[in-house]
Amino acid sequence: MSVLEKIVEDKLSRLEEKKANPSYRSMVKDLALGRKETLTFECSARKPCIIAEIKQASPSEGLIRRVDPLEVAKGYQTAGACAISVLTEENYFKGSLEFLRRIRQRVTIPLLRKDFIVDELEIWEAKAFGADLVLLIVKILDEVKLRDFIETSLGLGLTPLVEVFDEWELERALKYYDKLVGVNNRNLETLEVDLRVSERVLPIMKSAGVCCAVAESGISTPKDIERLSKAGADAFLIGTSLMKDKNPSQKLKELIESVAN
Repeated sequence: MSVLEKIVEDKLSRLEEKKANPSYRSMVKDLALGRKETLTFECSARKPCIIAEIKQASPSEGLIRRVDPLEVAKGYQTAGACAISVLTEENYFKGSLEFLRRIRQRVTIPLLRKDFIVDELEIWEAKAFGADLVLLIVKILDEVKLRDFIETSLGLGLTPLVEVFDEWELERALKYYDKLVGVNNRNLETLEVDLRVSERVLPIMKSAGVCCAVAESGISTPKDIERLSKAGADAFLIGTSLMKDKNPSQKLKELIESVAN
């Protein structure tokens, strides 16, 4: 069983507990419907547009570092991030919906719920706990769920970031959505990272009319950003290289300034 399959299997079992709890489902619905406004993500707002990620651990890296998510988020906002990606998967990434809730109370830029969404309840949770965007991974969703999850997200005022890995997944995504589409340089089955994945898929995205194309994973230097910009990336999701730095917000600031200049 691949790491991706293990993550999804673990999530499904935890979700069954949540779904079996009517008071939890009711709370999530009330919070989601009570939150009237969400922030709009604009990938042209800043150049380079970096979605800076808060990620304490990952299957490929193990424990990266323990941080105060709120302090990192505030630092990212000050450094010039155009959005913040918050890992909420608990077992493999040491994330939490509580991180999302706390950060939403203190920052004013869009927040992405970064997780392995496999149930509609999780989209409602994203809205309830403060996200403005929600990650939908094509690889783990069948045709019906992909379509329905996009529609549910939009109906709740959330912007989906639909993630693909190759041309075939992109073809599936574009049947339903072309606003914000990301290409992951990390193979979620093997965890190998190759920026050539973006270089291959990004031009196809842009020629197909994707409004905002996001390059994800394996990005750590200004040269990486410049390389993927030439391939068609409008925005960049950067996590591990920021979190490994002793000062993530300073690293982000330097990346932005190096490319902007």
